[in-house]
Parts: sequence; C-alpha cells; structure tokens
Amino acid sequence: MANSQTILIVDDDPSWRQTVADVLTDAGYKIASFPRIPDPIPACQAAVLDVSLDPSNSANRDGLMLAQRLAPVPVILLTGLPEGELADFLRSHPSVMGRIDKAGFRKEGLLSLLDRALPKSASAAKILVVEDDPGWRDIYSDVLGQSGFELQFAVSYGEARGLLQRTRFQAAIVDLHLISSSDPEENRDGFALLRVAAQRNLPTIVVSALGAPDDIDRAYDEFGVFAFVEKEAFDRKGFAQTVEEAVRSYEPQPETPSAEPESAKEDPLSSLTDREREVLALLAQGHTNRQIAEALTITPNTVKKHVDHVLQKLGVGTRSAAAAIAARAGLGK
Repeated sequence: MANSQTILIVDDDPSWRQTVADVLTDAGYKIASFPRIPDPIPACQAAVLDVSLDPSNSANRDGLMLAQRLAPVPVILLTGLPEGELADFLRSHPSVMGRIDKAGFRKEGLLSLLDRALPKSASAAKILVVEDDPGWRDIYSDVLGQSGFELQFAVSYGEARGLLQRTRFQAAIVDLHLISSSDPEENRDGFALLRVAAQRNLPTIVVSALGAPDDIDRAYDEFGVFAFVEKEAFDRKGFAQTVEEAVRSYEPQPETPSAEPESAKEDPLSSLTDREREVLALLAQGHTNRQIAEALTITPNTVKKHVDHVLQKLGVGTRSAAAAIAARAGLGK
C-alpha cells in the first residue's frame, strides 16, 4: 500500500536499521535511516530510535535526547535496556508511544505501535489556514511542514468559504481579523468562518492578535473552537501539538441537506432581534459604528457586538454584504 508518511530510524547497529527498514518498507512507509542523530533532523511523522547510539559507551542515552527534541512527533524506543529503567521517561514523555525489547522483537508489535501513533496514516490530514499575513503563513508552513500536513491557505472570508464548500478538511486555523476585507477597520470575518466550521464539525484553532476576553469567550461559547492562541504568546512546539490533537479529534458528520424554513425564505432578517435590525438599518445607510452608537444611545463597543451578531446570523463576512441583504429586504431605506 502506498503511504506518504516518513519514519525516522536511528540505530548505531546496521543490522537493526536494516531489520526495521525492511518491516516499514513492506508496510508501505517511507524511511530515513541514520546510525546517529542526523543534522539537520529530517521531516518525519514518527520515529523508531535506539536508546543508546554509541556502542563504546554503555551509558549513552542519545536516543532519549533525540526523542525529546522530536516531540510532539510520536516516537517508539527500540532497546535492549530493561523496562524498569525507562519507566519514568515513558511516563513523563507522552509523545513516546512505547518500548520494544530487541530480544523479543516482532514486526507486528512495531506496526501496532505505529498504528496507534498514526491512526490517520492512510492520507495526510488537510488543514485550512485562513491568514492574510504572509509572514504568519510562512510560520505555519515551517511549524507544521514536518508533521506531514497538507496546508491549504486562504486570505479572505470569500476564498476560505469556497474552499470549505469544495474540500473536506480535518482542521482549520483561523485569524479573526482579515485586513483583506472590504471593511478592514471593523472587520471580524473570522467569526463568520467559525460559524461555517462549527456547522461542519471541524476542529478550529483561532490564532489572533484579538485577545480581548469578549472575543475569546465568544469563540469558545458560541462557536466551540478547539483552541484560542494569541499571536503575541505563540509557541511553536505547543502549537504543533495542539494541531495534532485537533486533527485526532476530528469526527466527520454526514452532510445532509436541511430544509430552509419558509419564514427564512420570505424574510432573511427573521433571525435578527429588534435592536439588531435597528443597527443593520443604520449600517445599510452607510453609518459608522460611532454614528450608530450616537443614534441609538449605546456605546461603540456594543454596536460592534451587534454588528458581529448580524454578520454571523446573515452568514456574511462584511458590512457591505449585510447592507446588500438589508436593501433587498427593504430595510434601511
């Protein structure tokens, strides 16, 4: 069977490197094999490591050091050391999937551990990345490239919405504020995407400079995001592990068409509250948030929340799109 995933093998004994390579090649995996820690470490989706990588030094534990460096990549330890000697290390390093005793080596045991480590190994997981900053797109490519993910980038709500319509993804990474929007100052296009992702049961990680408690609470409570990561506190290793966990949590739901209520067909604004209709009417007349706040005697921050809710309920990502719906419904004239 074909398999796009690469397994790193590091063992100072050439006969063991060959034995493991033969098993993995027969199982359809690609391999990268080395007698010692390679520099640089190649991209891989799992690793099989001997604990000791220096035959002249029985105290050598370079394999354990490499296992720590590879985290969160799953690691299988292949060793002649007693099980008790590695018990503490196995407990404290969750990315190490287990230990195989060389004296009792069986290929079925190795493949079973790999199946646990890579439950979705039949094909690389597809991840939608919605980010308009090229620097951050490079960061995602660098951080996630070694994990075998297939990244699909989008820079706007419209582009991302189309990809979600055409492609089955296993996770999404979304920035809330997309400056490519037609309304960059007040834009919250990311929230509209969270709604679409939630409808598809798609684990979504928000990575955003918008770290206000209201935004975080709304992302979790209203849209059930998998994680919220603030850009200023971004940690590469922790983020890679979060993405791995999100992909493993994905459970696709059958896509069944739902009938649209007749009332919604007749009135696209039927889901809006009276206050949201008032906000939309003024928005459709071209008023800014501050002008709407003055007209309704509420704060600009409250207006912003109402606008966010209106965009979400109408299923659009921009004020201009909401204004067009309002105009067709005769609101705001």
